[in-house]
Amino acid sequence: MMQAIIMIIMSDFDSLESLYEHLEHNADSYKYPHNIGTLFQKLRDSFHKNSETQKAKVAQWETDFFNFRLEKGKSLTMWEMTDEKGKLVTYPNYQDFDESKYKYLVERFENTCNPLLKARYAHILWCGPRKHAKYAKAAIDAYLELVNVYERKDRNAPAKHFGLDVLQVMQNAYFLGHQVKYRTDEIKSELKRLILNFNFKSSSSFALRANFIELMLDARKRLPNDDFAGFQDICWKVALILIKANNIHAAVDMLKLGERIDERLGANTHNWTLKRAKLYELLMSQRKKGDLAIPDFCLCALEEYKKAGSKAKVRELEKKYVELKSSLKLQAFSSEIDLTETIQKYNNFANQLVERSADEIIGFLMHNKNLLPKYKDLQKQVKEQNREYVFQSFAATSVIDSRGHQAEHFSVEENEYHSILQQYSWSIELNKKFLIDAIFHAAIRQNKLSTETFLDFLSKHSWFGKTLYYNSPAGEKIEYNWLNLIAPALNEYFIQMHHYFINPINHPNFVLSIDSLTLKMEGLIRDMCEICGVSTFYQTKNSKGGNIVREKDIHALLYEDKIKQLFNEDDLLFFRFLLVEKAGYNLRHRIAHALMHFQEYGVVYIYLLIIALLKLGKYDFVKQTNEIVGNKKRKVFHRSTCKYVKRLGVKNKVQFCSNNIAVSSGYKPCKTCKP
Repeated sequence: MMQAIIMIIMSDFDSLESLYEHLEHNADSYKYPHNIGTLFQKLRDSFHKNSETQKAKVAQWETDFFNFRLEKGKSLTMWEMTDEKGKLVTYPNYQDFDESKYKYLVERFENTCNPLLKARYAHILWCGPRKHAKYAKAAIDAYLELVNVYERKDRNAPAKHFGLDVLQVMQNAYFLGHQVKYRTDEIKSELKRLILNFNFKSSSSFALRANFIELMLDARKRLPNDDFAGFQDICWKVALILIKANNIHAAVDMLKLGERIDERLGANTHNWTLKRAKLYELLMSQRKKGDLAIPDFCLCALEEYKKAGSKAKVRELEKKYVELKSSLKLQAFSSEIDLTETIQKYNNFANQLVERSADEIIGFLMHNKNLLPKYKDLQKQVKEQNREYVFQSFAATSVIDSRGHQAEHFSVEENEYHSILQQYSWSIELNKKFLIDAIFHAAIRQNKLSTETFLDFLSKHSWFGKTLYYNSPAGEKIEYNWLNLIAPALNEYFIQMHHYFINPINHPNFVLSIDSLTLKMEGLIRDMCEICGVSTFYQTKNSKGGNIVREKDIHALLYEDKIKQLFNEDDLLFFRFLLVEKAGYNLRHRIAHALMHFQEYGVVYIYLLIIALLKLGKYDFVKQTNEIVGNKKRKVFHRSTCKYVKRLGVKNKVQFCSNNIAVSSGYKPCKTCKP
């Protein structure tokens, strides 16, 4: 049969009718729908040559129909892109459908008896703007008929693609069935039958079963436990088949699915954890020495052995991991770039800037938008690179830290963000740091920047110098201001810089300044979040099951949804890159855990920390009130400590609880803090 099809294709079709007739009997033998679309495309080109315009239009319609991607009950385009004007262009799409095209599609749906053609035409009609339930139901009927067709073909040719065809048509039947509530019980029974009985020799055995089991586990309406009977043994059996075929990763995935089923049913049918641990060890042994994946597999095996309670293997693998990460060698790529002209340009600019007042210079560092990379510019660069180097966006990325650990993993979907962080780093190292360095050096030499000028500026132009207070659990009023807390770090920085100017042979020691400012950033951001009503704590359980409350760390705070409303996107990216992103400088983690050596305390860090300090200071959310102290009236600034507030939707005003604790009027105080 396949040979006959090939012979027909080689000779081409000379009419729509001949192609219709061919597809009516053979449509389900093509590997991909667009292969059928290509047949109509060739016929279209032939019609154009013969000036048969109407027939060419019909052939183009069919080409469009077979280029839709019909997946999980949806109708998706084949590709999308932007034109020269930045407008989104997609193909195929429903905007190209006119009355005559719809009429033709309905006729084809009604006239064909082939289940694949019937399903495709009906599915497209259902997903279009003129949808009707009869089309979805017809598609479901056709898809279920196709299951038997493809399953029979898979038994005859298990190495081919027909098992994947069963997977796709069943997924479409499942999602369409739930959309229109049609034949859902039959579809569920068919899923169970395929999981238990589908051909184990098929090349699609794992993919089909894994997808169908996940589909049932993640069903919107929780299925009864009886529906999963026997699935654990199927998972174990398929895993063993995959191990024998040396498809270890797929075997691990199947074992994880089996464990999920056991957890769902409260059973313990197989030792999933121990089996996975041994497979990760097998993956370690299969890689060549120096392979970057080996330490990762070691960690996975280590985790599984911990779950299995194998203390001896845990000790063995912990020792092994230390050896692996110590012997890890990454290939370095370098090239020389002549930055002489750039540095001279920045020095000239800095010399002009320092002729201004100290407040103007510091104000430039606080507010200038070109001092640091901008999110939109970086995003544009990444998109341009991805268009030029297409394949780099298809690979997942891992970040290896200075200790040789795989510190972070970016999936393919997260690659754009990783590339933005990478571009940010290059922009700082190859460009921006020379401008910042020139400004700081010139201003300090001219005595325009000093501890006194900085503190004076922050006192006048930020909220750091405002006296804040909160009531302690004991009812004591605690007063503080951030200027007192950050002043020692700034003073130490300027002392080190002046010492360096006098003795340029000695490298300045920025350890105290960088350590102090980095850790203070967390407190500043936490205070800003509390002032603005962003939750800074979370509730969890202790080992005995009791409720406990803990403060969120800076990483959690900088990724709160509401934080995007407090900072502009450029500043937020800067804070994340500098303080918490492992693909960035990640200062908070490296300093809090003493992971930086002396030579790593570079001047660029202290520059960026001071700029971060200024940028945090410009967001003044603190409100002032008057308070009588003795016979004098003084200004007092408050922060919210009322943890139980509800959003009311009003912003930028202040109200006070009975305890005189300031709460934004966009929030409602708790019962113990009635205004």
